[in-house]
Amino acid sequence: MDGAQITSQVFIPFPKDDGLLSVYDGDQISAAEAHAHYTQVLGNESHSVWSLTKAEADGEAVPASADPLPDFPSHSKIDFTGKTDKECRKIAKKLKAWAMARGCQFLPA
Repeated sequence: MDGAQITSQVFIPFPKDDGLLSVYDGDQISAAEAHAHYTQVLGNESHSVWSLTKAEADGEAVPASADPLPDFPSHSKIDFTGKTDKECRKIAKKLKAWAMARGCQFLPA
């Protein structure tokens, strides 16, 4: 987070992710539930929840698809494989713009 804005860095997979950005399927889980899962079940830190649509990701040439796991049925992925670091940064800025236009979906009290 950078004040009240997200940074484009949140839309770039970590090197350990092999080009696949893990996300939640908003048709299967609410933003509040996703935040609780990410922080309480997975033990990660999160300031807030922001969203994209499948069409937005697909339109930026990073296809989104369901990727359910046995203990995480709402798991999905955004596929950055084959993209250079420069391409990832450029796409992440566009994804950030989509998310910012939609606004924050969940901010814990």
